[in-house]
Amino acid sequence: MRKVTLRPGLAALLVVVCEVPSVRASDADSPRGNCAAPEPRTDLRHCDFSRAKLSGIDLSHTLLDGANLENADLSGCRMRGSSLAGANLKWAKLVDCELTGADLRHAELFHAVLDGATLDGADFSRAQMFGANMNGVQARKTNFSRTYMKDLLMENADVSESRFDGAFMFRAVLIESRLEGASLRQVALTGAALEEADLSDCDLTGSLLNGAHLDGASFRGARLGGTRFTNAALGEADFSGAIEVPAQLEEMLRLAKP
Repeated sequence: MRKVTLRPGLAALLVVVCEVPSVRASDADSPRGNCAAPEPRTDLRHCDFSRAKLSGIDLSHTLLDGANLENADLSGCRMRGSSLAGANLKWAKLVDCELTGADLRHAELFHAVLDGATLDGADFSRAQMFGANMNGVQARKTNFSRTYMKDLLMENADVSESRFDGAFMFRAVLIESRLEGASLRQVALTGAALEEADLSDCDLTGSLLNGAHLDGASFRGARLGGTRFTNAALGEADFSGAIEVPAQLEEMLRLAKP
């Protein structure tokens, strides 16, 4: 067999061509869909699915930007790689849905229920998620930057390596959730419940944890430059190896020692 040697430039080109990027729905490959019988890989932006019963439906790689899904029951749905930017999902039921890689930028998720959903790699940046339920979700490497998440319920969730930069999470409940390696820069976590949460190796630079409940939480190796803990309930929180620990927190820890 004759040995073939590729030039360096050609080899690099082949590597780039062979890489398979994450695919999201786009106008180019999405024909206009039937609102009465919705199917995946179609354009359903013109549809009104408010109060629709669509549990278990497969709408993967589907265009739903700006669509009305208010109060819809989408339990167990598949929307992998779908585009729902600016969609109305107020009070929608998305329990156990598959939304890996979906685009939900600027979406309205007021009191939406996403318990048990898979959201890995999805984009929720600047979404409105006031009072949303996300208990037990798997949302690794997901983008929640600048999302409004006041009164969020997200217990026992896995959001490790996700981004929450600039998010508003006043009174959010994240008890026993995994946030290892997440970026939470400039996040408002005032009054948040973080008991037994794992925030090891997180970046909490400039965030507010005033009045937060931190008993049993792990901040091992976390970056805390400029983070504020006024009136926070530290309990048995672990700050071992934390970086740039603010003087305020150091004093609080000193006073807490027996």
